[in-house]
Amino acid sequence: MSFSKLLLASKEESESNICVGLDLASYKSRKEQTLQISEKKADVILNLIDSLSPYCCSFKVNRQYILDLSLSQIQMITSKAHDCNRPVIIDHKISDIGASNVQMLYHCKQEGFDAFTASPFPGNVKEICDISHSYGLSSIILVLMSNPEAEWMKKSFLDGLPLFQHFAKLTNKYADGAVVGSTGYIGMKELKIIAEEISGKFILSPGLGAQGGEIEKLLIVFKEDVIFNVGRAIIYHKNPVEVIKKYNNSVKSVYYSLGK
Repeated sequence: MSFSKLLLASKEESESNICVGLDLASYKSRKEQTLQISEKKADVILNLIDSLSPYCCSFKVNRQYILDLSLSQIQMITSKAHDCNRPVIIDHKISDIGASNVQMLYHCKQEGFDAFTASPFPGNVKEICDISHSYGLSSIILVLMSNPEAEWMKKSFLDGLPLFQHFAKLTNKYADGAVVGSTGYIGMKELKIIAEEISGKFILSPGLGAQGGEIEKLLIVFKEDVIFNVGRAIIYHKNPVEVIKKYNNSVKSVYYSLGK
């Protein structure tokens, strides 16, 4: 089953638009929000999937956070999510030439992921999407990211159009989904431009929680096509189930207030 179909079924079953980011920092890798010395990363992730899967539509893992895990451990994680009927995205942000992309996608398939994120900057969006589809993987293109440093993309133009608009066009033509942030520097103007270019694709929107992203503007523009990624605010909380329930309620509240 394709990622899009898995996601749709998962959204209906869980009644959730939340994608949980399982990005657990290794012990002592930074000053705060890390695993404890006694915790094993793979075990913590498996427990989070088990407890959170009834309340989310998908999971996402950033490649940098699982560099210390083995192939068998990663396969255990993706298998656990699939056992819970939840698709898994590998947030790789791949940005490379074709031969290298083939190797990455081969290993993503072996690891058991359903979709991956990719950067459009190398200019080979069609190629990487064609390759990914041959592996049965779905591609999610970075159109306008949530971090404020990406604001330059709003001010950069190609052939008279904003750069992010070109990325949206490529996504619509070749890919399966788009990454579009929910943070404050991304306004309704940019979201509407993206929506005019993209049709029938899902939108993965990071930024809720620790980055202070907004729900309403994404729902106004993309409606049911958007899923919100939340990571740190959930996975480091002492009661992650209660937190994700609050996010679900917040999304539903806004959704119904808009008369959807």
